[in-house]
This record gives sequence, structure tokens and C-alpha cells, in this order.
Amino acid sequence: MNRKDLAGMLEYAADLMEVLGEGEFRARAYRSAARNLEQQEADLNELAARGFKGVPGVGPALAPMLSEIVQTQEFPYLAELEGRVPPGVLELFRVQGLGPKRIRALWDNGVNSLEELVLFAEQGKIRTLPGFGAKSEASLLEAARYALANMRRVMLPVGLEVARLLLTDLENAGLQAELAGSVRRGLETVGNLDLVVVGTPEQVRPVLGRYVEEVQGDVLLGRLEGLPLRVFCTPAASFGSMLVQATGSRAWLDTLGTLPAFAESEEEVFKALGQPFVPAYWREQEHIGLPVPQTTLEAPQLRGLIHVHSTYSDGSGTLRQMAEAAIAQGFEYMVICDHSQTAAYAGGLREDDVLRQWAEIEALNAELAPFRILRGIESDILPDGSLDYPDALLARFEVVVGSLHAGLNLGKAEQTQRLLRALENPYLSILGHPSGRLILRRKGAEADWEAVLERAAQNQKAVEFNCSPYRLDLDWRLMLAWRDRLNFSLGPDSHSVEGISEIQYGLLFAHKAGLAPHQVINTWPAERLLALKKTS
Repeated sequence: MNRKDLAGMLEYAADLMEVLGEGEFRARAYRSAARNLEQQEADLNELAARGFKGVPGVGPALAPMLSEIVQTQEFPYLAELEGRVPPGVLELFRVQGLGPKRIRALWDNGVNSLEELVLFAEQGKIRTLPGFGAKSEASLLEAARYALANMRRVMLPVGLEVARLLLTDLENAGLQAELAGSVRRGLETVGNLDLVVVGTPEQVRPVLGRYVEEVQGDVLLGRLEGLPLRVFCTPAASFGSMLVQATGSRAWLDTLGTLPAFAESEEEVFKALGQPFVPAYWREQEHIGLPVPQTTLEAPQLRGLIHVHSTYSDGSGTLRQMAEAAIAQGFEYMVICDHSQTAAYAGGLREDDVLRQWAEIEALNAELAPFRILRGIESDILPDGSLDYPDALLARFEVVVGSLHAGLNLGKAEQTQRLLRALENPYLSILGHPSGRLILRRKGAEADWEAVLERAAQNQKAVEFNCSPYRLDLDWRLMLAWRDRLNFSLGPDSHSVEGISEIQYGLLFAHKAGLAPHQVINTWPAERLLALKKTS
């Protein structure tokens, strides 16, 4: 848990208080404390050790509770609030555009689940409620359908973490086990958990008993964290065959032919088939007929950490903290990309803030050399396709990442033209998280991506793969299709020191997209990266 995690829990508690229609004063206090926590420079453990003294908005009533949360890693009051809201109403938080007050209004008028929200909107009932209209009804219907379609799925990190817990239990019991299915292949979202275990159902069930609901032959079926669980039990002599069968996508498996019944390892399976070994991440329908890349990107090849935030905007780490963390992880340089002025909701930098940050960067560079912080910005792409800030200031940044944060619901043709205009801007270095999607939350902008990526290639602009598991944007399938024509940036979009580790998802999806190391600009020296602006 870090400051951002704790602040998020306080914000969520405040949301639940508003949904319940009580504790208005307490909700405001929680939100104030959350904002001030994120702005502190000390880490969470240090703040807790001093009883949160000196943190505005955290008084004698709130400080002991926060200290207990840090110590126990539990927030009992939050759990109590959640327990008082029907599960179906909690689902409404998944809908983009619904805040706590509107959720309360829907609840008061008989909307108790996502399914009911869709039904009410389809019947034209939402527009009749106070505070809603035909336009908001249409947007809520689209957002609710998207949320409903993804409701039974979780993000990849959640699936990985749950799977690791199961594997630990099995390994502690002395059973050989391996992750399978879409989690092992590394898909953006997970709809079920699959494991392969050497053993009989009688041997495996006692270890996972609390999660198992039934046994069908050699397969244990159950649920964990709301996800369907399948555990394939097999003899050691067939472990490899079962693992290949349980891992590959259905379309990819259909191309293999008949698998050998007995193979202890996956390597033996491919050898028996007379085919080269295919790693798990390359077993999607989109990979059929494509050779496995011979050279893959590895972590030590990454020289630059591109697209991180600091306390200058909405990050929880100072410039120094982020730089020192980057140095500790072996990076040669870091591109700081705090939000631009239009993103006022995220503490976007005014021009005087930019100059103040540059002065601190200059001082840190002198102290931390040869490590280097590059003067970057995440500039909003405005509705007309221009970049935030006047040209005179944009020209002085060393790296400009242009991103969509608003206006994601524009029509496809209009959105395409907006992005094409942005890619014509000579100051743009990198097109950041191109669609603006949020996994399981919103699908993002619609555009003619072939035209957009073609323009990026023509103008020698890099395109970001945003490594945050909440985004994973650009879609890896588009990266796969454009792997020989574009250069890509792996941007962890870190808002904390801990967030730097999300570069791992960039490596995974670089593998799925078949990117060669030289196509990933994080492998370039800083001077070559700077040339993205100069040669545009």
C-alpha cells in the first residue's frame, strides 16, 4: 500500500457515503484528506509513524484510523459501507459517467443493477429522471452495455495475483502445477482461471477444496474472486500435452493437429509435431501463420523510462524520488511527463509551474549525472487537434507526448481528423495512449487507426503502448500489424515509484506484438529520442 492506494480507498469510502445519502461532512473530510495525502513527499510508512502529523485535513479523528489501516492493511469501515450497498448498485460504479450522486438517484428510482440500467435506458425511462436527459441516457446506455459485457472479467494483474496464490498452495503441497489459459498467454482481461496440476482429483481437491464446487472426470471446477476456475489434473507423463491443450486459444490449437497423448514437457509436444517451439504469448488466433520472432525485447535493453508523473501534477513521487527509483532499476534517463495545463483536474502545469520544474530538473541533472531527466510533458490533444501550450513553450520541451483525455466520444471521422492534425504538429514526439481506453471501464475513442498509424509512420512519430494495466493502449493487435512500420514507446505512465514496475506489462505485450528491440524507443540513447522532434 502506498499514499495513492490509501487516498483511493478514502475517495471510494466518500463515494459510498454519498450513495448512502449520509455523512456529507465526513465524505468531504475524506476527500480532502485523500487529496492532501497524494501531495505529500514522505512515503506512507513514514507518515503513519508520525501519526500523519502535518498532513492537512488529517486531524485527531482521522489519523488513528489511517494508522491502523497502514498497520493492518485493512479498512473495516470501508467494508462496512460496501456491505450496506446492494451488490447490484455497486456494479453501477463500473459505468463511465456515473458518480455517486447519480448512482443514488438511479437507486432511488428502482435501478438496482447494470442489467436494470440497460433496460431502463432502452425503454427511455432514464431521461425522465431529474438530472438526466436524452443525451445522457444515450451515453449511459452505451457505457452500461460496455460495463455489462465486461462485468465477469478482471484485469490481467488481478488474474495473475489470484493464480499465484493458487500455485503457491499447490506447490506447498508438493504438487507440480503451472498456469494455463488466457492468463498465461497474457491477455488484457481474464474471464477464467486455468491451471494444470500433476496429480489425481483426489490428491488436488483437498488443497483447493474451498474453491472447488464439482469434479468432472479429471477436471476440478469452481470459482475464485468471481472467476470460473478449472484445474486440469494429469499424470506426469502427460503434463506437457495437457499444458499445451489448456493454454492455447481455440483457433490456434486447431492449427496444431493431433497432440501426442504422452509428453512430459511442452518442448516434447512441439518436437513430436515437427514444429518449432511456440511461447505461450504467441498462441493467439492473431499469431496463426506468423513465425515466432527470433529476437525479443528484454528488460536490460531498456535505457529510458518514458512517461512518468511527479508531484508537480497528479503523481505521488517527487522528481528526486522518481529519478532515484529509475536509477535503482538501471535506467540511463527518465522522461518526466506531467499533465499540461488543460488537465486542471489532474493538477496540470501552468507555464510558471513548467519553468519551476525545469529549474529543479537542471539541478537534479547536475547532481545525478550521468543519469538524465528529460524535460517532457503529457500535452492534451485539444478538440481541434492542436497541442496544449503555445508553440514557443512547446518548442522548449525535449519530449512531447500528446494524449487524448477528453472528447473521446467524438464521431469516428472527426476523431480521426483530430489525431491526424496532432500528428502533423512538429513538436509532437509520441502519440500517447492513442484510444484513451480504460480497461473494463470505457472502450476509448473510435478512429480510423490505419490512417492514424500511417500518418504517424510518415511523420516519424512514435506511438505509445501505455503499460498501465488500466490502459494497455495501443491495442497489441494493432502493434502486431504495424510492427515493421512503426516505432513504439513503452510508457508505464507511472504516478508513483511503485508504478514504474508496470513496465513489465510493456515487455509482455511487446512480445505478443512481435516488436524487435530497435523498434522500441526506450532502447535508444537519449539523444536519438530527442531527434524525434527535430526530424518531424
